[in-house]
Amino acid sequence: MHRRRFVLAALSAVGSTLHARAAPADPPVHFEIVYPRIRPTRDVQVAFALAVLDLAMKTANASYTLRSADIEMERGRALAELAGADNMINLHWTSMEAQAERGRNVVRIPIHRGLIGHRVFIIRKERQADFDKVARFSDLKAFMCGQGLGWIDTKILRAAGLNVQTSTYDTMFEMTQGGRVDFFPRGVVEAFAELDGRRQLEPDLVVENRLLLKYRSDFIFYVAAGHEALAQTIEAGLVAAYRNGAYMRLFNTHHYIQDALARADIASRLIFTLDNPFLSEADRRIPDEYWMS
Repeated sequence: MHRRRFVLAALSAVGSTLHARAAPADPPVHFEIVYPRIRPTRDVQVAFALAVLDLAMKTANASYTLRSADIEMERGRALAELAGADNMINLHWTSMEAQAERGRNVVRIPIHRGLIGHRVFIIRKERQADFDKVARFSDLKAFMCGQGLGWIDTKILRAAGLNVQTSTYDTMFEMTQGGRVDFFPRGVVEAFAELDGRRQLEPDLVVENRLLLKYRSDFIFYVAAGHEALAQTIEAGLVAAYRNGAYMRLFNTHHYIQDALARADIASRLIFTLDNPFLSEADRRIPDEYWMS
């Protein structure tokens, strides 16, 4: 009798298993990711963001394809596309800002551990002597600073009291080369790669060698309205990649990051720390583990 009950229980378990296997499974989700076309001179910068995206998707075991849109977009246009009904793109990475979050899905994990908010200056090389005289942040108010149209950095620097002139990204290099602005602050991981790629266009530009502005800012992934599952997948993958150490392995070995850090020599610079009043409260609560100390 005891053996009969055991056999019946085993047969019942097998039947349940066969029934479960026979039930139709949900088809795997496949994401089609489209981001704005990137200028050829900025390909090297895009490589790390796309490597982080790939790491997140693979860590989340997500299937995806990736392509760029047919047109380039300034920050404002890209963000407008993400909030619109008919999205030409469904992903963009750009600086965090409270206003930019409205109507979009936000992945609140800094892509570069805050290095976009570590700003070194692009200047004409003969101007280094002028910047050698800067001892206090207030000394920078005698200079004209350049920033791109629609960048949150423009608001941050103006809120700090600097004189800021704006133009398009490419034109800002030309204006610095031509002496129409005195310095063009760029993220540590941006400046050196940009000048390497523009050496023939603006041969007199260099990275200033002793000053740095620091404020809490970085690029984060913004995902289009209606694509919540994509945002959730990227976030879950990034969180897991931090926990298993994969993100830090990428950060500590990627040439784009490590070459910039070696050349910038942040520890030797005079650092002026600024407030970023344009963060959302949720941005301010991003855990310290996601930022460089």
